[in-house]
Amino acid sequence: MKKAVITILAAMFCLLAAIYCFNPGRRATLKVLQEKGNQTVRDMMLSSQSVTSFARDRRELMWIGTSAGLNVYDGKSYIQFGYDVKDTAALPDDYINVLHLDRKGRMWVGTQNGLARYVGAYRFHRVALPDHHDNIIAIEDSPEKHDSLAILVSDGNQTYRIGGDEKITPSSHSIQPNNLQAPLPADLSILRKPAEVVTATFCDLGGNLWVGYRNAGVQIISQNRIAYKKANANALSDKTKGISILTMATVGRHVLAGTALRVFAYDEKNSRLEQTLFRDLFDSLPKPRQINLNNMVGYDDEHLWLVSEHQVLSCRINNERIEVLAKSPLFKSVLGQGLKAGNHLYVSSEKGRFLRFEFGKPQPEIIRIPSPYFNYETKLAKLSDGNILLFMSGMHLAILSPDTGKIREMKVAGMPQEGSLDPAFVKQDSYGFVWLGTKRDGLYLMNKEKTHMRRINILNDAHIQALVEDTKRQVWVTTIRDAFFVTFERKQFQMNSLLSASQDLDDWQYFSNSACISPSGDVVLGSSDGCKFMPPKAMQTNFLNTQAGIHASEMLSVYGVEVTKNNGKVLAVTDEVAHLHSYTFAHDENDLKFNFYYPNFSRRSALMCQYKLEGYDRDWQVPTYGREARYAHLPAGTYTFRLRLISSPDKPALAERKVEITVMHAPWWSSAAWLLYFSIVLGILFYLNTFYLRARTNHLLLLQEQRELEREKQAKEMNMRFFANIAHEFRNPLTIIAGPLMTLNADKALPESVHRILIHVCMSVNRMLRLIDQMLDFNQLETDELRLRVSEVDAAEELSQQVASFKESARVKGIRLELTVKNGNYRAWLDCDKLEKIMSNLFTNALKYTAPGGIIRIQASVDEGSLKVSVFNSGQLMEEDKIQDVFKRYYQLSDSQDSHQYGWGSGIGLYYVKRLVELHHGEIHVKNMNAVSETSSEASLRNGVEFCFSLPTDKSIYNKVEIVAQEKHVMQIPLKVENEEGRVKNSLAGNASAPSKNLPRILIVDDDVDVADYLHYLFAPDYEVVNRYSAEEALADLEEVKPDIILSDIIMGDMSGLEFCKMLKGNLSFSHIPVVLITAMASMHNQIDGLKLGAVAYITKPFDPAYLKALVKSQLQNMQMLRQRLGESTKTDSLAENIADTLSPQDRKFMDEVYEMMEKLLAQQDLNVNSMCRDMFISPSKFNYKIKELTGETPGIFFRKYKLNKAAQMLHEGQYSISEIAVLTGFSTAAHFSVAFKKQFGVSPSDYQ
Repeated sequence: MKKAVITILAAMFCLLAAIYCFNPGRRATLKVLQEKGNQTVRDMMLSSQSVTSFARDRRELMWIGTSAGLNVYDGKSYIQFGYDVKDTAALPDDYINVLHLDRKGRMWVGTQNGLARYVGAYRFHRVALPDHHDNIIAIEDSPEKHDSLAILVSDGNQTYRIGGDEKITPSSHSIQPNNLQAPLPADLSILRKPAEVVTATFCDLGGNLWVGYRNAGVQIISQNRIAYKKANANALSDKTKGISILTMATVGRHVLAGTALRVFAYDEKNSRLEQTLFRDLFDSLPKPRQINLNNMVGYDDEHLWLVSEHQVLSCRINNERIEVLAKSPLFKSVLGQGLKAGNHLYVSSEKGRFLRFEFGKPQPEIIRIPSPYFNYETKLAKLSDGNILLFMSGMHLAILSPDTGKIREMKVAGMPQEGSLDPAFVKQDSYGFVWLGTKRDGLYLMNKEKTHMRRINILNDAHIQALVEDTKRQVWVTTIRDAFFVTFERKQFQMNSLLSASQDLDDWQYFSNSACISPSGDVVLGSSDGCKFMPPKAMQTNFLNTQAGIHASEMLSVYGVEVTKNNGKVLAVTDEVAHLHSYTFAHDENDLKFNFYYPNFSRRSALMCQYKLEGYDRDWQVPTYGREARYAHLPAGTYTFRLRLISSPDKPALAERKVEITVMHAPWWSSAAWLLYFSIVLGILFYLNTFYLRARTNHLLLLQEQRELEREKQAKEMNMRFFANIAHEFRNPLTIIAGPLMTLNADKALPESVHRILIHVCMSVNRMLRLIDQMLDFNQLETDELRLRVSEVDAAEELSQQVASFKESARVKGIRLELTVKNGNYRAWLDCDKLEKIMSNLFTNALKYTAPGGIIRIQASVDEGSLKVSVFNSGQLMEEDKIQDVFKRYYQLSDSQDSHQYGWGSGIGLYYVKRLVELHHGEIHVKNMNAVSETSSEASLRNGVEFCFSLPTDKSIYNKVEIVAQEKHVMQIPLKVENEEGRVKNSLAGNASAPSKNLPRILIVDDDVDVADYLHYLFAPDYEVVNRYSAEEALADLEEVKPDIILSDIIMGDMSGLEFCKMLKGNLSFSHIPVVLITAMASMHNQIDGLKLGAVAYITKPFDPAYLKALVKSQLQNMQMLRQRLGESTKTDSLAENIADTLSPQDRKFMDEVYEMMEKLLAQQDLNVNSMCRDMFISPSKFNYKIKELTGETPGIFFRKYKLNKAAQMLHEGQYSISEIAVLTGFSTAAHFSVAFKKQFGVSPSDYQ
């Protein structure tokens, strides 16, 4: 049965495949489809600036040869071809010598390394010439009339004839390179670079001259280039070349151009030009804001308004200089466009504010615009009836009457409902039509009666920038990259000409409000390359009367279709290999790209190309970014791709091309597939019983898993209850401890030293009580049993008391603590216990992550029934994508490696704070404060992290259960905070030990202030004690402190005690200092790690103070004994084993080198320290300090002792006389040697011998 089913399914599958593959249209398409060549790139620039040759194919595409590949230009972008050693369908070389289109329409490419013919689909066919004549420099058609398919090629030495069948034979004809196919203009100054070598020229059907340079790329010189150059031969164009002109205006006889920093004023009649800087006109703005000029509005022939984003100036033009007559104040809100109506200036602004200025007066009148769409981006236009038209975002229109100040909304038929419709400008022309330009959605036109509008589909770019009307009543429109002028002929608008006589517009960009008419009637456009004067008469060429316009309809073609399969493979069909008008593609070949051509090289085309895929597109589309149309994921069906060329949307098409496209259904949607599916359904029904049984089994397993989850939940609840019970049990022994401590602390008869110890114990008891309370609260929070107990309190007083208790901890760490309480009524209903725990945790968090010298700033305010508190600490910022995760339970930023990052701790504190705030019906959030970018110390205190929370203060927020009678908040165990704080200060003062040169110096490194203070107190009577509260601070102060021994904790903020010990032992200057690690980490592997890093001892908390003091004393004695033994030895090997173990490996190596060097210098009278330090690669100061710390002597005395010890060794061996030993050990005379020897050993050399 199973085998029969498989056989039937296989037969059905074969039937499905046969039906799918037998499609005739599909078979015809497969014959012409080729895999697209790999070595193609589409770019906006040439592959090389070194141009060698030009050619134009039958589709009017320009082929440009360079020294680094072949480029095919379609008027927008370049398709680039190159050489690939692995692809035989690529060019034979990147260096192109010559291009030639033969009579048959085939494109031939001659390179330095061979000849190739383009065969379509971005592939080439290489033609190998005999005898390695591969450097092709010339290609021509055969002059023989009967030989129309043959061409002649030459490498300069030999000419070959290549027939239609590509048979290669030698030829007697001589041909020469001719890449200069068109003469250069008489006026060579028109060339982009007249001094550059011209390597190729070509003239297209539009009469444009293509010029290729050796090192300067391609220049296209249009017919109107001379007129354009003459119009721009003025001071304004020259001075602003290369500068972005952001706004323009004409005032009297002056043309004004505004940039990012200044205003140019140009007197066209007298050819005078001056410039005025913004800083001489506008008031300065606080950083980082800058002065941005919106537009310039003329008042009369000599006066104008300057409108910036935050200020309006009334100005006068005096000898081409701008003089300020009146200034408005600086506005906080952003200003928009200004418009003169009557004798007033109207300026749009934010929040519905419409400002009306009178010339010469600084203060404006404010008109309220009741529309949510009105803002500073609103554009203004003065209508012929004197009213002002407001063009707001979303194509919302309104009319304002300047006389009455009334505003009414406009509803116009045909108004678009979709798109961003951000306004770019609005203007009424002399015919009465209203033009509306948008930033991304094209150009719109409203009729004279203002009852209907429509989109003007005559531009190839939807990013509209500016509009101006010239003296001939022609409208000039600029987009981001192009400029057009539009005429009104026979009740139809028509795009007559594309601007740019310069042919360099590929690098230009036009700006909003940057167009005006000069006093002489020229159109002046502001661009990213300065001011461009466009004489209208010279620009108005009727393209349809040119040779390119006459043949325009013939040049329209769909020359290729590219298909991208699901696997990424690209197939292509081009008109070089197929002339089909219909194609059938498989279901996985539904990503199509149509390549087409329409004439536009001249950049002065009056024509527009549109395309439409019938069956998919509803409207005609305009190609925006190239000569191609892309359709992705086309559903199965039949389509017709239509391409047309028009001169106006209202006129019939000049030419049209059609291509039929069929996308086949997937094989699994055919009839045979449905039969197969029916069989599969029967098989599924057959196995349903098996699936049902399996589902029952899975259900039973799921029930079992749910029971296990219930057991886990019960176990968790038991753990939480045990956790709470243990916390309660801690209170009993702590109460027994606290009671006697309070009694002893109140006994004034006890010595001050005893009181100091009692203060530390009391503080630790209170700390444990607070931790136990937080443990209980945390448990109740998890079980939703914790309740508020609010009463009416003075919130400001509560905060002040809590911050006062924080001051000592901040002071000890060298952190500035500030409290700012803003004015207000702080009588509030709060739970003081919860507030104290919130503040305590936030302060502890801030203290932990604030470096010494930083600041913790606490601010409080009352606003709209809420108490708002912020806790700011200076330091490093958090990562923005992780900043809100700090409130998650057990969350830590443990992957951070930078200093002072928020990644150390248990991950409960901030979660606990957030739960308490939410319990109090409040909110909390955290943010980075990065207000400044300076690196100064003061500026760095303003960068950090701020936690802000708000608690409601109104009694109505809380229910009756949460409100209790007013009572004073006390601690769990009533220790007096006032006495405790005062005694702590006295304790710290009493513990400070005055520096003494006779006492050994101990450096204590611990970030716990209480533990550090206790250790300070413990050792202060017998030692000079220095405290540091971080490993980084201790490392930085080692040069100054120079301790004899170091006591360090392990768990500290950024650098642990283990890292501190490792760095210390790795530093030659301090490797001799004994390090004792004191920590709560009591596991054996931690102790082993600490001792491996060079620590002399590992003490776990709690520790016996007597043991610790004995250990420190023993280590210092060992160091003293080591100094004594090193002074008596001549090498480290002679040291006793217990003494030698005191030396670290690095110190032993150092002493071995010292002994070795002194052995070499034994015969010298004195030690040359500088020479010795140079040989040992160590500085003299570091050498002196190291010798002093290891031996207790200066290098000179130590060297003298070494020589005497060596002399004693020689005397003992008896090989040399006393005089010889004196010479060998560097003493000038035997008498001098005897005196020194007796002084050290107490006997003369002869007696010692």
